[in-house]
Amino acid sequence: MRKTLLGPGAGTVDSETLDHAVRSVGVATEHDGYTHVSLSGVTSEASGLETQAREVLDFVERVLSDVGGTLDDVVTMRWYVEADSLDRAAQGTIHEVRSGFFEAPHYPASTMVGVASVLGESVLELEVEAEIPDEDWQVDAFVGEDREEMSEDAAREMLTSESDADE
Repeated sequence: MRKTLLGPGAGTVDSETLDHAVRSVGVATEHDGYTHVSLSGVTSEASGLETQAREVLDFVERVLSDVGGTLDDVVTMRWYVEADSLDRAAQGTIHEVRSGFFEAPHYPASTMVGVASVLGESVLELEVEAEIPDEDWQVDAFVGEDREEMSEDAAREMLTSESDADE
């Protein structure tokens, strides 16, 4: 099996004995039929929650592109947001930013957690899991109260028409 380190040693560490961080921003592992990508500790030093969210997603998109993937390949996201900054408005802001990156029905499973602090100037940190298939995705979706199974095209139509109706 092949393992590719993404940004090994990236970041800074306050240490008298180390000259680099003992970490990688991500790791890609090749499996039969797909490549699994794990990214963690993705932050931005930009000013403001919206700009930070946009920058971390831009970064994720670039890294996935480097290993042959796209944001459609993201299956899980974990957002860690400083508790003092996390409320329903902040959640809405992050979702608004995400809407510019993710297209229906390729919405990843996601959680958003309030934390005491994030290192550096960032108020958020992102972890991402992606699986890049060797062939195209076949997407089905279970939606609505009845958990109706839909094809990718039907789910996209339903999700985008509901979004358009809300505007």
